[in-house]
Amino acid sequence: MKLELGLSLLYGSTILPECILFLGLVIISVIDLTLEKKSTPLLYSISLTSLLISIIVLLFQWEQKPILSFSGSFQADSFNRIFRFLVALCSMLRIPLSVEYIECTEMAITEFFIFLLTATIGGMFLCGANDSITIFVALECLGLCSYLLSGYTKRDVRSNEAVMKYLLMGGTSSSILAYGFSWLYGLSGGEIQLQKIVNGLLNTEMYNSSGILIGLLCIIVGIGFKLSLVPFHQWTPDVYEGSPTPVVAFLSVVSKVVGLALVTRISNIIFPFSPNQWHILLETIAIFSMILGNLVAITQTS
Repeated sequence: MKLELGLSLLYGSTILPECILFLGLVIISVIDLTLEKKSTPLLYSISLTSLLISIIVLLFQWEQKPILSFSGSFQADSFNRIFRFLVALCSMLRIPLSVEYIECTEMAITEFFIFLLTATIGGMFLCGANDSITIFVALECLGLCSYLLSGYTKRDVRSNEAVMKYLLMGGTSSSILAYGFSWLYGLSGGEIQLQKIVNGLLNTEMYNSSGILIGLLCIIVGIGFKLSLVPFHQWTPDVYEGSPTPVVAFLSVVSKVVGLALVTRISNIIFPFSPNQWHILLETIAIFSMILGNLVAITQTS
């Protein structure tokens, strides 16, 4: 009993920052359901406080040893704490920028805070995800809230166009990513943890098969859409142009932070055992994304 309690406390402490945000999310939802007249300063304070406490907890956990929790589905280490800290910090900085804009446009502020906190929770879980199922669920949690935030100004035609493009491209990329993970799952002998997938592929001697080529290619394409990498970036200007300004500030930073955390973790575990062609492919995509993205941005007028 003591051992089970100790493990529960240990595992709970690894996701304590996310639990604090979830508690803030519940409090905001209860206030929205019980109070007839919504107090914007109160909701604003709860959102900021929950994010601030979450950041403080992450700072206290900074020097802790790496921990694999929840049967290996979530890994807490210094690497993902940096990215979880950045996600929470970016979300906290977006709230003061968003309140005045929302009040001027007369949008519902409660739902905005709910979507923002939920997207933050999904992004923070994605930074520490250690298996394919957790990666996909956390990615969709972030993605669905991002779609809702993009179409928040529903009376604006450009916003409706942006959310439709974002939804279609996001759904397509998620399907391709899930298809890639399914290939790795089958070829590794039914493993979902990233390190066990690699071990399973090595044990079954399937690492150089054509199925691995398809699986890794689908994963690169799926993550490439999320990170707006060349040549999967065409949707980005239209979505950012039509979305509300605070949402663009959130999407342009948080989605890239969690995408970078995801691709770094997958690259460190899977690609060291892959041929050099994969390394060259990733380097080429990164170089073209940096150069082409900045050159196109110079000519952007809208």
